Amino acid sequence: MLGASRRGRLSLLLRAGVGQRTIRDSGPIDVHIVTHEAAAGTFASRPPRPARGAGPARRRSALAAAALLLPALTLVLTAARGSLGLPGALVLYMLVVVLTALVGGRGPALLTAVAASLLADYYFTLPLHSIDVARTVDIVVLIVFLAAAWLVGTAAGAAARHTRQAVRATSEARALSRMAVAMMHGQDLPALLEQVRENFSLASVSLLERAPEPGPEPRWYVVASTGDRPPERPWDADVEAPVDDRLTLAARGRGLSGDDLRLLTACAAQLGIAHAHGRLTRHVAETDTLAAAERTRAALLLAAGHDLRAPLGAAEAALGRLSDLVRAGGPGGQGGPDGEAAHLLSSASASVRRAGALVTDLDDLSRLHAGALDLYLRPVDLGEALTAALDDLGPGGHGIVLRLPPHLPDVIADAALLTRVLTTLAADALRHSPPDAPPTLTAETLPDRLTVRIADGAIGAPANGGAVTDRPGDSLPLRLSRDLTEAMGGALDTTTTTGHGFAVTLTLPTTAGRPAPAPDHQGRGT
Repeated sequence: MLGASRRGRLSLLLRAGVGQRTIRDSGPIDVHIVTHEAAAGTFASRPPRPARGAGPARRRSALAAAALLLPALTLVLTAARGSLGLPGALVLYMLVVVLTALVGGRGPALLTAVAASLLADYYFTLPLHSIDVARTVDIVVLIVFLAAAWLVGTAAGAAARHTRQAVRATSEARALSRMAVAMMHGQDLPALLEQVRENFSLASVSLLERAPEPGPEPRWYVVASTGDRPPERPWDADVEAPVDDRLTLAARGRGLSGDDLRLLTACAAQLGIAHAHGRLTRHVAETDTLAAAERTRAALLLAAGHDLRAPLGAAEAALGRLSDLVRAGGPGGQGGPDGEAAHLLSSASASVRRAGALVTDLDDLSRLHAGALDLYLRPVDLGEALTAALDDLGPGGHGIVLRLPPHLPDVIADAALLTRVLTTLAADALRHSPPDAPPTLTAETLPDRLTVRIADGAIGAPANGGAVTDRPGDSLPLRLSRDLTEAMGGALDTTTTTGHGFAVTLTLPTTAGRPAPAPDHQGRGT
């Protein structure tokens, strides 16, 4: 199996390629030739030379051709002077002028026309072998010939130039179309860069991206490259085609003309689109992966909460029954309750209730992330929400120091969820505060929002004062409170203060207009 030859048709005619020689000498062995866009005969695989008229090489070739054709044609015409005459000679000389114009443009065509008119004057007008013209009609014929030669040469040169421009435009369109098709088929950047390198006969090509971090000297990263020693920075390249402020196409190899550089810039723009599309595709894939992981996690949380509810309920019922037996003095009703046993049972019951609350939090957190938790946002009186939260805490012998301004504006929130968040945060602060240092709740009114800061009493307290020194900043109650607050359009931040303290700041938007008066809640609440 061999790839089709990249050599031209004329080269293949002069010398057989590897594929032809292999087929000829393979005998009974099958040989498969695989074609490709750069195979021989696909002339549009590479862009043609610049189409800005005829270059110096073409003009030299045209003048050399005229220098050979005019003498040869003159020899033939002098041999047939009697049958052709001056008009016939000028027509044939005009053919040479047209050919020169097609190859070299207007300049060589005019020089050829002057030379042809002199030859026609010298060999075909009377007196012969002289530049004098005896008849007026011959002068007119020569003048008309020069004018016609100038017009035909100009038209032929313009037609040739337009033809080359059309061929180049077609080549550019095909090159860009092939790159677009390759992008649609999902070819990666190295394959696209290799296509660019082959099309422009470059040694190496790199797609470079500048680092976003500022610095004294910009740092560049190679996104993709191909070829031998690809440039790693724009100033290492022989040719550069910027895509935008951060992306550029750098190449090593031969210098490119203005038309080639314009086409390379168009290819660089498509490479930039391919790079952005690849980045977006990767981001979408990562997002899908995260979404699938989130769905799996939510499903696991729901399943865990469902499976834990039954054993926790059974444990709470068993502990309640055991507590009744202890208070009654045992199964037979003998003796009184043991103080230590009652304390242990009380602690066990509180732990089971705590575990049940955590299961409820897990279930609500899963419902919130799944979008199944209903929200009813409306203006809510913070004083009423605080009163409901303090009532939900129930009796426990702990106090919370409230420091509130005399007038509190209404906040935009869900009343039930706000009460739950405040209850959760207050209970968490009570649980981590020493008995002699109650937590503090402070509210502050800002122009368009209200902040509530709840700090536990462990601020500045010693480690043996009863405070918990290893306080998790992203526990399940705090995580649920943060997500519920963000769902209501607010924010919740946690900070660790000096000593062993921990504070939570709740920020909620307020209603527009003049805030309504609220009852004075300063003092101690239970």
